[in-house]
Amino acid sequence: MREQWDRWGWIIPFMIIVISFLRVLYGREPFCASGPEEHCLREWMSALGGWVAVGAAIPTVWFLSRQVRDAEKQHRTMVSIQTRPTYMLAKKAAETSANIRVQCEETLGRWQVAKLPQNFDSLRSAIERLKFLRDLVDRTEFVRVQTEIEFTHMRHEQLISSIEEATRGVERDFEEINIERVPIAREAVVGSHKNAVMYLQQVHDICNSYVSDFDRITEHLR
Repeated sequence: MREQWDRWGWIIPFMIIVISFLRVLYGREPFCASGPEEHCLREWMSALGGWVAVGAAIPTVWFLSRQVRDAEKQHRTMVSIQTRPTYMLAKKAAETSANIRVQCEETLGRWQVAKLPQNFDSLRSAIERLKFLRDLVDRTEFVRVQTEIEFTHMRHEQLISSIEEATRGVERDFEEINIERVPIAREAVVGSHKNAVMYLQQVHDICNSYVSDFDRITEHLR
């Protein structure tokens, strides 16, 4: 509707000008029925007065609507520029969390069905897997997500703390030569990876939601 008005709104004041010009050019006959000249003139002046007022208001309304539209576009452009770093963070974090989640799910599937022998190698393997998991999820972009975008249900520091605690438990068993606790070590690896998968899914959902909202708001800028 607004586009049609911007395109064709000029016709109304143009028609008013044309009618007034024709009235002056051809006189009374084409526009007035038989009657006193003064009566016809008063009728035309009265009729044209309303149209002139409308014609004068149209440019004002058009100009104000254009100002409002330009101000809105400028505001959205500024918001887009200011929030673009957060937008890029959200895109990167969403992609990273998805990739790491795939790795964690693969490891989780293997360790859930693994038949670990009761020896030091099993404990050592559990320790290495837990440390590797910590390195995977200990990323700056994940910390920034919960401070710049939105908190996840499981905080990043909580996930890191739980993995480190599980690692220390398996390391104690290794140092104490307690190979009977291999099943506990296996559960530590499985539980830590389940927590990581849940956390990474939350990060992915939050970041994707932010990206979708940003794209919708700034769609007119593309």
